[in-house]
Order: sequence, then C-alpha cells, then structure tokens
Amino acid sequence: MNRTVYQRGINNAKWGIWNAKERCFQFNICEDTPMLAEARLFQKIGDDARKWKFEIKMLPKEKHRGETYFIPTNPVPLTTIYGKD
Repeated sequence: MNRTVYQRGINNAKWGIWNAKERCFQFNICEDTPMLAEARLFQKIGDDARKWKFEIKMLPKEKHRGETYFIPTNPVPLTTIYGKD
C-alpha cells in the first residue's frame, strides 16, 4: 500500500481491522482511510495493536457501517413497551 492510499484512502472504500489468526474482521472499525482505521485500533486496545495478527484491510461492501438500516417488519407498538397513559 503506498502512502497516498494509506493517508487518503480510495473512493467508496471503507477499511477495517482483520485478525489473521481468527480470520475475521474485529472491533467493528469502519473508517475512510487505513490510517484512521489504525488510529481507531490504537484508541480501542492500546499497544496491543502492534501484534502481528492485526492487519488493515478493505471491508467488503456488506460490512460498511452506516449504509444499511434495519427496518423491522412487524414493529412493536409503544403502548406494549411503555404501558398506557
């Protein structure tokens, strides 16, 4: 990865933290640039972020945070949650 991609990212791409040992994305990190993803990892776990198993990788489209919304098919009425006034 060259410096420009590291600092500025790629259009319409999000970056996350890949655990090479567990083979999955971890920590629910979704940032615009690899540099920001690494900084967020250091904020979350501190110096343990330097371990060999953590890599910065581009997220697949379905893992992008904030672009998909959950809409319940059968919403619960508020009266069942809060009771009647």
